[in-house]
Formats: sequence, C-alpha cells, structure tokens
Amino acid sequence: MIKQNKKVLIIRCGLLGDTVDATSVIQPLIELYGPDLKIHWVSKPGISDLFKYDNRIKKVYELKHTKLPFIFNIPKLNIIIDSLFEPYDLILNLEIGSKFNDIVKFSRARNKLGMPYDYIKDDIFKEHRVDHQLRILNKYFKKYNKDFAKPSIVGINIEDIIKKFPIYGDYIVMCPTNSHVGNLNHRGYRSWPEDNWKGLIDSVLSETEFSIMLVGNKNEKKFFNSFYPLKKRVYDLSGKTTIPELITIMKNSKCVVATDSGSVHIAGAVAKNIISIHGPTNSYQSAPYSTKYNNVKIASLNLKCSPCYDTEVIKNCKKNICMQDLSSEMVMSLITDLSL
Repeated sequence: MIKQNKKVLIIRCGLLGDTVDATSVIQPLIELYGPDLKIHWVSKPGISDLFKYDNRIKKVYELKHTKLPFIFNIPKLNIIIDSLFEPYDLILNLEIGSKFNDIVKFSRARNKLGMPYDYIKDDIFKEHRVDHQLRILNKYFKKYNKDFAKPSIVGINIEDIIKKFPIYGDYIVMCPTNSHVGNLNHRGYRSWPEDNWKGLIDSVLSETEFSIMLVGNKNEKKFFNSFYPLKKRVYDLSGKTTIPELITIMKNSKCVVATDSGSVHIAGAVAKNIISIHGPTNSYQSAPYSTKYNNVKIASLNLKCSPCYDTEVIKNCKKNICMQDLSSEMVMSLITDLSL
C-alpha cells in the first residue's frame, strides 16, 4: 500500500450502467493508495446522484457537453485549473474515445493512464465492460484482491426507504423500461413487450406470495399506465425513486428482473438474484457483472442472429422475435429455479 493522502481522478462519463460498471476500479485503487484516498469522478449530470451517499467519492465534476474542448468548456477547464493547485497522483481515463483527451493532457498528475497514452480496445463479443475497465487499470496496478474488483455502489438507509415506500415483506423488483423504450425503430428492440411483462406479473402473483415493485425514471412514467389498474401486491414506484433509493430497494429485494438498462447494472452491483432479459444486445458485455456475491441468470432465446445490436442485421430486422417470442413463462421458470 502507498502512503496516505493520495488523490485520483477517474474519468467515466457514460450512462448509468457504464458508470456503475466503472466503480469496479474503486476498491483496487483504495488497496493501492490506502483508505484515505480522495477520489474525484467525471460524470454526466444526473448520473452523479449515484455517488451521493458514497463517502469514497469526494468530488464529482459534471460534464454535459463532453465533445467541446476545454477552452470552450468551463467544467473541463475547472478540472484542469484545480489540478494545477493540487495535482493528482493518478488520472485514470476509462473512456476509449478522444472526448476527454484534453483533460488528461493538460491536467497535472504524477501518473496518467488510459487515452490518449494507452488505447486498450474492448472486445464486445467476448469481454464484459468491467473486465475491460480492469484491463486499463492493470497497465498500472495488478496486485489487488480480484474478489472486490467489482461494481460497488452505496444507497440510502433502509429505514428511510421503509418510511417512504410500501415495502411490506418479501418483494421482486421489475424494471420494464430502458433508455429506448417506446421507440418504434430498431433502437426499441431491446425492450420486452408490455404483454410479456403483464404475463410475468400475473405468474408471480399467482405462484408466489411476493409483492412486485415496478421501477423506472420519471421520463418513462407514461409507459407504466399500461399496467393500470394495478393488481393487489403490485406497486408502481416509477418516477418516485432517486438513484440511491433504487439501490437500496434492489439490495433488499428477493430478485430483480430487467432488460438491458442502467437499472439491471445497479441490480448486478447490489441484488442477490438478477434475471437479465436479452435479445439483440450482447449479454457477454452488457449483462450485470457476475460475481460470487450475486446470482445472474440470462433470459434469452439465443437465436443465431443474436446479438445484433449496432449492426446492419438489426437495422434490417422487421420483427424482433428474440424479444417478442421470449415468453413470460420462460422468465418465470428462471424465478422458480431460484428457489426464493
């Protein structure tokens, strides 16, 4: 372990799932620099709420316009200026694009890792995003406990959740939405049809004693109208939870069911059991990171044409049978197999 009072800047300015996965580098860095390590993070606005209760993250720089060079970008300029007065011991750039090269180049740090000095390509068909992030870190430091090199996030106290939400007894969390839910083009193909969700809700209610918590963000609230009128033991929390509240709700659930979304990555970091529904997207890379602390099951038809996201195949797909034909019975069988 290196002496205390060290400071690291982590650059991972992606969507919610990207940021959750990137937290896998936090504990290895603390092993290296010690428990008093000060971590600063470059994040998108809103996503920074992920760190609201995380005492390991001392400061978050929010960047809305990531492509603008630092001379026209006040947040980028602030990072660089702050580093001139208090240099970093390490700048760890987990992005593989060039949008943040100016921060890395012009900020003061004893060590700089990642772009623009190291281009470490990811293999989207064979490698999880977490493993790619760790490969970047490995260029600098490898001798850390691999068991704790995993997504690690902090929620709000469970007592505060119980006061605010109808958390009665054991429950399953369902996340019916993602960032492209409702899109009629191929971008919406990673959504599971609402009728399939309704079928799964009916199965859980008839075959178990669990309650169901439906979760989603406020921009997706309209989608949840299709589940009304709500049946007994079904609660709609869409648009009502903060990210720290969602973390704790998932952590205390019996199981989380979700499509490829930021929510499923939160679940992977904190929940005991996760069922991740995949059709066109690549579960090798974008499913929750599997560790000895969680139980991740993939619901997929494993068609020959899958995965096809971000390829010409999906653009020419007339009907995404990989999700349409993935039945609620199949997903329910995975829940049953968990022996909850």
